[in-house]
Amino acid sequence: MENNVSNSTENTTSIPNVPYQPLVVKGKSLGEAWENAVRIMMYQGFNRFIKAPEYQTWTKDSPMFIMVDNPAEQPRFSSKAPITQEIADDYSNKMLNGMDKEKENSFDYTYYSRLRHYPDCIVRAGMPNVSDDSEMKDYVNKVCDGRCVVQRIDQVEKVIDIFRKDPTRRTAVMHTWIPMRDLAKFTPDRKDTSSPCLVICHPQIAEDKLHFNIVMKTNDLFSAWPGNAYAFTTLQKYMADQLGIGVGHYTHFSVSMQVYEEVYETARSV
Repeated sequence: MENNVSNSTENTTSIPNVPYQPLVVKGKSLGEAWENAVRIMMYQGFNRFIKAPEYQTWTKDSPMFIMVDNPAEQPRFSSKAPITQEIADDYSNKMLNGMDKEKENSFDYTYYSRLRHYPDCIVRAGMPNVSDDSEMKDYVNKVCDGRCVVQRIDQVEKVIDIFRKDPTRRTAVMHTWIPMRDLAKFTPDRKDTSSPCLVICHPQIAEDKLHFNIVMKTNDLFSAWPGNAYAFTTLQKYMADQLGIGVGHYTHFSVSMQVYEEVYETARSV
């Protein structure tokens, strides 16, 4: 979930210096963890001025780990969060089950499409780690007559299948990144597009429970995290149910967790 922010005028003299460092937050439930995270970010978050082409604004911005003991227990979002039960359920359902094709394709990306319809080329799977252009061309010709054969991968079901065969497996990684698309932000073809904030989902089974570890490149802590965490832990429960085990810990790491200046006053009241 992404949110628009208002324009702001940079004024570096009005904001005290705070060290840039990772912040660690714990909570028993998603709701408690979010409240703790917002308070810590507003108190210890790094003051960062964003100069993106589409907006300029101050943020509280730090790497942040949020660790939740019981993500399936209530409250799954705080009463102070800008989200309703209806919105949370709708968002998580769309992430898990998708929308109709026309709606899915109207977005630059959706987590459903990246996790459950991920496009990959069978040529890439067996390609040498390093090769020059001529070697790569020879390899592609050998494997598929010079054509890239694209397949759609349901990473969720593949991971479930892996764990059914080996619950101790540590390679059950789901990811969303398509480098040729997502690293092309400022190229002519991708000038106004966005890339997924969720990068990696790495579940693990221990003590007969499915533990979820999430990595995001950036995350709007105040406005988007409640919905993101609700949806990701809904996916966690779905996978745990499919495996016939319990729901374990939820660990959410954002490399750039932020609170935008336009909600500072509201965030300080949490």
